[in-house]
Amino acid sequence: MPDELDEIRRRLDVLESRMDSEAGLRAMMDLDQATLTARFDAQDNLLRALAVTQSDHTRRLTRLEDGQRRLEGTVERLEGTVGRVEGTVGRVEGTVERLQGTVGRVEVGLQTIITLLSKDH
Repeated sequence: MPDELDEIRRRLDVLESRMDSEAGLRAMMDLDQATLTARFDAQDNLLRALAVTQSDHTRRLTRLEDGQRRLEGTVERLEGTVGRVEGTVGRVEGTVERLQGTVGRVEVGLQTIITLLSKDH
């Protein structure tokens, strides 16, 4: 019986040692699980922050695109206005040239009248 009792004690010691070892492994698994959970939580927070930032950037880009479209419309209207002003300036220049010709002819006519009147006296 003492041999049997020693065998039981030896086996009990082996079991206790094995349980202590497995308890340590379970503790390391718990620590690893906690670390993974913390990392996943951090990544989840980063993804949420990224989504908020992306939404903000999308809103800003949309506003910029809308503003650009409005500016393009304004530029097109200004180009049309400039074209009309250029046409008007061209017509005014033509009128001025015609008036200068008329004034020149009037000056010649007046000079002729003055000359003729001078000869009569």
